[in-house]
Amino acid sequence: MYSDDWLKLGFQHGERIKVSTVVDYVIWTDSKDCDIGVTVHFEEADDYHYDLPIEEWMKFLKKVLRNSNVEKTSNLFKKFLYENNDMFAFEDALDTYEIKYDKIAFFDYL
Repeated sequence: MYSDDWLKLGFQHGERIKVSTVVDYVIWTDSKDCDIGVTVHFEEADDYHYDLPIEEWMKFLKKVLRNSNVEKTSNLFKKFLYENNDMFAFEDALDTYEIKYDKIAFFDYL
């Protein structure tokens, strides 16, 4: 995962930015406080976490959400999830626009 590498490099992420009851994301920054990536968390019975380098996140904002104003990201992302309620709509959008990401899943086997 990109985030494993970012941690090894001493990078940090900010507070979780809530999108919905099950989705949030964090922005990773380097030692100079420059944005270097984003982790999106889907926390349901089975958790999915996506790491995107900042260039790929910006592609998602521009091509999928159609607005790169980070002040509007949470609301636009919420609207996207509401309109695309399939469990893997986010991943499908990333794949459709050839946006690079790493993904890890944690399954609840109970």
